[in-house]
Amino acid sequence: MRTIKLFSALLIIATFFTNCTHDDTPIILTPVDSGVGESADTLLVQRFATAPVFDGEVDDIWADARPLINKGTVTPAGDRIIPLNSSSNGDPSLEPVDLMDPYTGEIYKYSLRGGHDGEYLYLLFEWEDDNDSKDRQSWFFDPINSIWQGENKYANHDNDKFYEDKFGFIFPIKVGGNYPQGFAGGTCTVTCHSGLADPQPGQKTTRHYMANEGELTDLWHWKRDRNALSLSVDDGFIQYEEDEGMASANGRKTDEGIKMYATSSFTDGVTGLKGPKYVIPNRENYYWITDTEISNGTALAVTAVAVNGVLTLEDGETIDPNLDLIAYSQGFGSKRFPSIYINPGGAGNDFRSDTQVRAKHVGSGWQVEIKRKLNTGDPTDAVFVVGEEMPFGLAIFNNAAIGHGQTNFLTMRIEN
Repeated sequence: MRTIKLFSALLIIATFFTNCTHDDTPIILTPVDSGVGESADTLLVQRFATAPVFDGEVDDIWADARPLINKGTVTPAGDRIIPLNSSSNGDPSLEPVDLMDPYTGEIYKYSLRGGHDGEYLYLLFEWEDDNDSKDRQSWFFDPINSIWQGENKYANHDNDKFYEDKFGFIFPIKVGGNYPQGFAGGTCTVTCHSGLADPQPGQKTTRHYMANEGELTDLWHWKRDRNALSLSVDDGFIQYEEDEGMASANGRKTDEGIKMYATSSFTDGVTGLKGPKYVIPNRENYYWITDTEISNGTALAVTAVAVNGVLTLEDGETIDPNLDLIAYSQGFGSKRFPSIYINPGGAGNDFRSDTQVRAKHVGSGWQVEIKRKLNTGDPTDAVFVVGEEMPFGLAIFNNAAIGHGQTNFLTMRIEN
C-alpha cells in the first residue's frame, strides 16, 4: 500500500513534465540600439566611456554594445560504453547510448555583448531558459530498497533531469607567444577527444585535454548552485595529458584558489549505507547548505544511517523517511536533501574566483554580467589584449551535467 500510494503521487506529478528546445520561440533580449547592428560570430568589445555598474542589472550603456546573436545546439558526443550512473548497477541498457542524450538536439538562443574600460573586460550574456534549474542530484529515499540515493547525475530520459544550470567559455592561452595549434579554426573542438580507450567505472570516453604538450586553454565554468556564494565562475584550464587516448586522460584542472563546494555524502561505518552528510531538519525545497549554516548549527551532521533509512543527527535527533514517503520521494519530494554544501571561496580574491559573475533569472531566461581583468597575471588565464582579436567558444548547460549546447568558431575583437 505504501508503494502504491507513492507511485500514484509521482505519476500525477510526472504528467506536468515536458521537454522543449526553444528553437521556434523568439529570443527575449535587453533592448539594443537599432544603429549598432549585430553579428552571428564576432563579439565586438568596445571601450566604455563609463563602465556599467557590475550588479547583474542591465544598465542603459549596454544598449550601445553590438550583440553577438546565435544559438547553442546540443550535438552527439560519442557512446557511453559503460554505465555512468551508480543507480544503473552496471547495466548499460538502463542508460542512453550517446553521452549527450537525452539533451541531444536541444537549442538555446542567446545574446552576448562586451566592453572594456582598459583594465577590465565586461560581458553581458543572456540566454533563453524558462526555468531556474537548481535541483542538483538531491538525496531521496527509495522505500522499495530502504536506501538513500542521489538523483542521477547523467539523465537517462527526459524526465530524469535533476541538475543545475551552467555556462562555459573557452579561450586560448598564449605559451611562448603562440596559441594552441589549430585553436583559431577549431576552438573547443581541438580540446575535445572522443572514442577514448579502456574506460573504467565513472569514466567517460569523451574528454578534454590539449593535443600537444605545453599548450593551455582558459576554461570558465559557472555553476548555478556551486557558485552561488563565490559569485564567480569556477575558473580552470585545460592542459595536455600523458595518457592521451585513454579514458583516464582528463586535462581539465582548476586555477589556484579555494574550492567553493564539496559533496554532501556520508557513509555509515557500521551499516555501510550512504546518506547526506549534512541536513537542515524540516527545511523544504532547498538545494545547497552554506558553510555558515554548518558552523552556526542550522545544518546538522548525519552520524548514522540505519538499515530502514532512519538518519541519526549529531544532536541525537532522528529523521525517519518512512513516516513521510512523499516528502522524501524521488524527483518531487519537498524534503529531499542537497547534494552539496558551499562557501564563498576566494570571493574574487584568488585566481579560481577572479572571473566574477552577477546572475539573475528573469523568468524567460538568464541575465548574466561577467567581469574579469584583461590580464590577471595568472599563467593559466587568457590575456585579453586591447587592439587584438581572439578566437573562443561557449556552451550553455540547461539543467545538465554534461549535455551542453555549444557554439564554436567565434571571434572576440577588442577595440582601442
